[in-house]
Amino acid sequence: MNKKARLAAAALVVVLGAGFYATPYITVAQMRSAAQAKDADKLSRYVDFPALRENLKTTFNEKINAQIAQSKDASPFGALGAAVAGALINPMVDAMVTPQSLSMIVQGQQPKGEKPQEEAIPAADAASKPEDSSTDVSMGYEGFDQFAVNIKHKDSGEPVSLIFHREGLISWKLAALRLPM
Repeated sequence: MNKKARLAAAALVVVLGAGFYATPYITVAQMRSAAQAKDADKLSRYVDFPALRENLKTTFNEKINAQIAQSKDASPFGALGAAVAGALINPMVDAMVTPQSLSMIVQGQQPKGEKPQEEAIPAADAASKPEDSSTDVSMGYEGFDQFAVNIKHKDSGEPVSLIFHREGLISWKLAALRLPM
């Protein structure tokens, strides 16, 4: 191989590497664009609904269990309350995190029989809100197959993190939320 061919091959490797590295950033930009255009079908292509539902169920159940463990009166009703809350949370999350509810939220409507827009699907809400000076957004890899978008309001302590997982070689999907505890 002559010098020009090696240089061209090296340049190609650098360009492909940069493109590969940029794939989650491109996904986030496309998601934000779809949300701003109120294109629910396109937006839902970037969400792994089963994984997101399972993540939210686990998060809410852990939060309830932690609150019960912290409560000073360890009455038998605390365990009963946790069981009832768990039984209510799972179907509620299943009902809230759907392509249909996402479509309604993206179109600026409140899904019927569900929580208000800010609570229903934070990922869609966060992606559709324009950034302002009171919100800090940071993005970065947390591993080869995991990418996080951290959204923090300057007056709050912890950020909400949108966690994307790699699907295939260059595709990414929102699969989890990290909520402040």
